[in-house]
Amino acid sequence: KRSPASIERRRARMIKATALFLLAASTCVSARREIKTYVINLDLPPEQRYQELLPQFNETVWGFWNKYFAKDIVLREALYGISDKRGDEVDEMQREIQGLADVSGLPLKFVKAIQMLYELQTLMVPVVNFTRHEEADTFPEGFEALRRIPWRGPGCTGIIANNTADGTVYHARNLDFTPVPVMTNLVYNGVFQKNGKELFRSQMIAGYTMVITGARFGPNGYAIERNTRYTDHKGGNKEMLNNIFSGRPLNGWTLRKILETQSEYEGAVDAIAKTPYVSTEYAIVSGVRKGVILAKNPENVAHRQVLGQANFEEPNEYIIMTNFDFYFRDIREFFDPTGHGGFGKPTRRHAAQAILNATLEAGKPLTPDVLFETINAKYVIADTVFQAVINIEKGLWNISQPDL
Repeated sequence: KRSPASIERRRARMIKATALFLLAASTCVSARREIKTYVINLDLPPEQRYQELLPQFNETVWGFWNKYFAKDIVLREALYGISDKRGDEVDEMQREIQGLADVSGLPLKFVKAIQMLYELQTLMVPVVNFTRHEEADTFPEGFEALRRIPWRGPGCTGIIANNTADGTVYHARNLDFTPVPVMTNLVYNGVFQKNGKELFRSQMIAGYTMVITGARFGPNGYAIERNTRYTDHKGGNKEMLNNIFSGRPLNGWTLRKILETQSEYEGAVDAIAKTPYVSTEYAIVSGVRKGVILAKNPENVAHRQVLGQANFEEPNEYIIMTNFDFYFRDIREFFDPTGHGGFGKPTRRHAAQAILNATLEAGKPLTPDVLFETINAKYVIADTVFQAVINIEKGLWNISQPDL
């Protein structure tokens, strides 16, 4: 029987051995799609903020409704039931939702229920993390119809890296979201303004009021990436639904308010750590020559990865997250089919780390070009609908979509 240390050494050798293969097999996408930018004026009444942009996406939004919800009464009623039991959102958000429904012509109940997409996605992985508990968490009784929700995970890859060539910190991000033909056509860049000036910016999904990848630039500004995180104990799904029913602000709204009110990195990280969430989630936060990844439970932080400090299976030069607590040896990572890895092939994280580690071992810095190649590499890129390379210190917000 191998010792844990020998297993880790063998795993390290396997990762290193695949590095050259992955570099050679990189599927760096040459065709790119530009992302349209729209101003979201926070000085307008909430009902009016999306009037200009939403009609540009209405055909796709209606196609989504017609294909997945219009005829699926059971799924639709399950979503409506959860939303009704939750009640109205906070006044500002509820009024934005009303405006979205008015402009699109979609049912108000549907637009409101879609705001829970990130939280409900945490239900989607049935494989248990055997290293943390012995029984798989299950769908709470009465909500089995949610298995038919069309958006699917796991997805997303985030890397925060120190570029030793200039000493600055870069943040690379893949947002993986299905169904790709729908989601890729709903992505836009939202510039949130107040008093005629940019307050923050965010990659957005049309019809969804909350941030997914955001940045507030400034001398001590920060960027935020959200990644789905799955529950780590039996009963976690039920706890999430109870938090939804309680009316607790949804995770994305919490982050949007942090971007609106916190101008500095430390304040934002502290607010993310202390503010209750509805569901488990990762917050990947980069700043000026610093970065952290918080693994959030609804009530606390389960784990922190801090750039430049000792982290599990990560050198000091970077920290990385996909969708699994790999530092807790979450076995679900190896059953992840996104990126066409797992099941004996490299996972998204291992594929990315093989390239990053090979670069460092060759004595080369983790430049933005290296990070961009990494997030486009085979087994890393998945159902990717948005990509970003961000540098707060340099004011860089390089965003695009791979033309898959």
